[in-house]
Amino acid sequence: MARPRKSENTKEALLETGTAMLASQGYHGTGIKQVLDAVGVPKGSFYNYFPSKEAFVAGIIQHYGQQIDTELAQTRVSLGQVPGLILLWCCFQNRVQNKVQAGQSCACLLGAMSAEIAQANPLCRKAIESVERRWLENLQSILQVAQDQGDLRTDISSESLAPLCYSVWQGSILQYQVSGDPNDLLKQLRTFLSTLVTQQGAQTLSSIKTYSQEIHLDK
Repeated sequence: MARPRKSENTKEALLETGTAMLASQGYHGTGIKQVLDAVGVPKGSFYNYFPSKEAFVAGIIQHYGQQIDTELAQTRVSLGQVPGLILLWCCFQNRVQNKVQAGQSCACLLGAMSAEIAQANPLCRKAIESVERRWLENLQSILQVAQDQGDLRTDISSESLAPLCYSVWQGSILQYQVSGDPNDLLKQLRTFLSTLVTQQGAQTLSSIKTYSQEIHLDK
């Protein structure tokens, strides 16, 4: 297998660093020079990788979406055959856990960029829409499995539940940004799921503690 070219490694480093900076500082608080300095790339070389800051941010958003896809795939593999409701929970919990372990904010880049630049930046909005659509499709698929297994109510379609679940998560992130406690995210998610489960699903939900652990921040 051929090694990645140096240019590919540099582009990946720019995307990784840009993702972290955008999540913590926002679009307007993040300058290209900051990212380049952090990666050790000369300013004039930036345009070898991206034609503009907007294209760079759109690339970061797509990169962020790929991270979400990878985490979901890894969660599926690590859990094996579990109820859809458990898979749904662990997808979100693992995302929070990974962020905390990496010393990163649990804020969602999609939500942050949607609020800050989506209306004024068509290129980035298109990237956000693409990643959100993929995320919603994955959520719908998992929710449908949970419904088919009898754990979730069926009077609301999985197609309608997916964006509702996504919106609840984004709202929980806003609360987390005030409290700074990532456990608040998971408490909100569990409360939301408790309103959707059947009697059987309530028993499944109670078994979540087997897969859950309190997340501690390093002081």
